[in-house]
This record gives sequence, structure tokens and C-alpha cells, in this order.
Amino acid sequence: MRYRPFGATSGMAVSVVSLLLDDSSRRSARDWRVLIDAAMSAGINSFELAGSSDGLIEGLSQAMADVERRLLFLAWRAPTSGSLDDAAGAVLRRLGLDYIDLLIVEDLAQVDFARTLRHSRQVRYLGVAGAGETMTLALDKPGVDCLITPYSLTSGWKERHRLKLASDRNLAVIARDVCPAELTGADKPSLMQGWFKKKPKISPRSAYHFLEDTHGWTGEEICLAFALFEPSVTSVRMEADSVERIGRLAAVPERELPAGVAAQIEMARFSGPEAS
Repeated sequence: MRYRPFGATSGMAVSVVSLLLDDSSRRSARDWRVLIDAAMSAGINSFELAGSSDGLIEGLSQAMADVERRLLFLAWRAPTSGSLDDAAGAVLRRLGLDYIDLLIVEDLAQVDFARTLRHSRQVRYLGVAGAGETMTLALDKPGVDCLITPYSLTSGWKERHRLKLASDRNLAVIARDVCPAELTGADKPSLMQGWFKKKPKISPRSAYHFLEDTHGWTGEEICLAFALFEPSVTSVRMEADSVERIGRLAAVPERELPAGVAAQIEMARFSGPEAS
């Protein structure tokens, strides 16, 4: 695993692969503990908490109890309504923690309220999640330390320029949605064949077909490797549902893309968005 500084002045190094902990799957505490332990064993020290189920909170709390708190970077996605102060206090009590490293809000109107939590030392840094104009406005919003924004093979010059501006202003950047569904065919309906689901395929005519037929690489791994080429990106947020997948993604920063893939990426980027 590789690590990058979180901004220019924080003194905290975060793994270039971050793990999203989303409780929509309703896993048990034991299942969450297994996944989080696997991530930590692979060198991942950056996690984003998105949910409040008992299983997720308990599994995360158990996993963090075995590691020095200063070595882990925990982001928390705040609810879009209600009191931030009450919600933050509740999640800290349930986790048995004194502070959250990064509070993530989606509404710029929440930033001023979120800054009070930083003053109370419940939160160390403040991030804004969004895309497009929201990210442009967040660049100039006082108190914002981090942007959580989409970035992928299909991102255009506006997105690239925004990342550069964030870096120039010493803001951390967490890239998300680095492997858009339209590139992999995951946005197309699956076909049931007996007990198995047949994964939709990318058309051989697509400029992005190499995502599917590069030996030794999955499309997701190539997308992750591409995002990691961008020096302005602090960490890439990924979601993993198995120990095996966590291991594969965590290994990507140490691998080099096969010869010719970088050229294929650039040719695909300038050939148009069609990937069907």
C-alpha cells in the first residue's frame, strides 16, 4: 500500500485506497469486522462511514479497538437533515471515540454548522461531497479541507482543472466513482442463467473494450490505477464486498499497468463517451 499526505499541513498520511463502509447491505457485526480487518491487514487506514446500523457500528468499533487511533483515518458522512451536533455526538458515543477525522457534508449550507464541530474538537477536518458546480463553489468556501468528487477515465478538462485548483489551495481530494457503470456494462440488466447471473459485456466496438480483455487485470483495477496516476488525488474511495476483492484492490497501487494500456486509455478518452 502507498500513502499520501492529507492536505499540505495535516501531518496525517492516508492510504491511497480508502474503503467505503455502507450499511445498505445489512451485514452482521462479525461480517463487517472481517472486511475491515482484511482492509487493515492490506495497509488500508482510511475508511468512510456511511450508515448507522448496529452491525456496522459494532463491527467498526471492534476493529478500531485493536489499532492505535492515530494510525486510522475515519471519515463520517453526515445526515442531510437534523442537528449535526446531535448526530456527531451520537456516532462518537456509539463508536467509543473522541473525534472523527473528516466530517463529510453534501450541502454547502451545512458547512458553517460543521465548522462549529471542528472548533469543539469533535471533528478534525471538513469535506464536501458532490460534483460539478458544487465542487467549484466548495473550493472557495472557508473551512473546507477536502473535496469528495467523481473522477474517472471519462472526466473532462473541467474536472481535471478543478483537481489542480484543489491541490494549489492545499485541499485534499478523495476520488469516488472511479469506474463508471457505463464503462463496464454494469448499468445494463443482468441475464439470469440458472443460479448464476451473466455479467453484461462491453461491446467489442467500444473504445473501452480493453477494460475487459487486458490480461491479469479487471476493469475496476484499471480504473483505480488510472485515478492513482493523478497526483492531486489524495485517496480513491472504493467499495468492496469480500476479502478477496479488498486484497485485489489494495494491491493495485504496487502494480504497473501493462504496456500499451495508458495509450488505450488516452485514445478512448478522445474517441467519445460511447461505451456500449
